Amino acid sequence: MGVPFFGWAARKLFGTRNQRQVSRYLEKVEKVNDFEEEMRSLSDAELRARTAEFRRRVKEEGIVGYDLIPEAFAVAREAMDRSVGIRNIFNPEAGFDPDTLPAAARTMYDAVKAEIDRTDDAPPEGEFLGCEESIPAWRFVEIPTALYQAVRELHPTSRPPFRARPFDVQLIGGTVLSEGRIAEMKTGEGKTIVAPLACYLACIEEKQVHVVTVNDYLVQRDRDWTFPFFHALGLTVGAIHPFHMQSADRKKAMYECDVVYGTTAEFGFDYLRDNM
Repeated sequence: MGVPFFGWAARKLFGTRNQRQVSRYLEKVEKVNDFEEEMRSLSDAELRARTAEFRRRVKEEGIVGYDLIPEAFAVAREAMDRSVGIRNIFNPEAGFDPDTLPAAARTMYDAVKAEIDRTDDAPPEGEFLGCEESIPAWRFVEIPTALYQAVRELHPTSRPPFRARPFDVQLIGGTVLSEGRIAEMKTGEGKTIVAPLACYLACIEEKQVHVVTVNDYLVQRDRDWTFPFFHALGLTVGAIHPFHMQSADRKKAMYECDVVYGTTAEFGFDYLRDNM
C-alpha cells in the first residue's frame, strides 16, 4: 500500500509529468516576455538585422538555435505584430481611420503615407522572391516605432486586422515544434502563427524549411499570410504547386526561398522526380 501513496504524494509535491512540462514551457515564455520591451524599441531595420546577428552567433559561437528561443521568439513576436497586424493601418482594404490617432501619431502617419505614395511597388525578386506579383509600398516602407506604439494603445487586444501579437500559448506551440515534437492544436488556436515561429528558429541555423499542409489552396493562403512576417525578418517564403498550376522554372525559384510551403504529395513527387 506504500507505493500508491508515494506516487500520490509525489504528484502532489512535484506535479504530474504534463504539469511539469507545461511549467517548463511557461518558464521559457516568461523569458520571451522579458525581451518584449527591448524589441519594441527597435526600428524595422534593427529588428530585421537581428536575424543576421543570430546566424552569426550560431556560426561563430556554436550556439544551438533552440538556446536562442527567448530572444529569437521575442524578435519573431514583434515582427509578427508589426508586419501582419499594425502595418495594416496603411492597407487600403483594412479601413483604418487615421483620425482615431492622437495628434503626434497622426503627424507620423501622414508622413509615412506620403512616403508610401512616393514609393514604387517592388518587383517579385530578390528580397521578395516567392511573391507572384509586385509588392505595394505599404508592405515595406519603414514605420516609426512610436507609431507602432500608438496603434497598440489604440488597439490593445491582439485581434485582426490591426494586431497580430502571438499569444503565450502560441509561443509554447512554437517551442514544442522546435523540440522536434508534435504540437496538437484545435481549429482556431493559431497553427498558422505557430508554424512560422518554429520556421524562424530553423532559419537562424540556416536550414531550409518545408511547411506541409493539406491542399493547394491552404499552401498559397498560408504562404501569402506569412510572407510579411518572413520579409520583416529578412527571409523569403515561397509556395510549390503541381505543374498544371506552376511552371518548372517557377517551382525551381520557389525552392530557392528560405521557407517553402507545399502539400505532402507535391514535396513527395518532387523528391521522386529529383531522384529518378
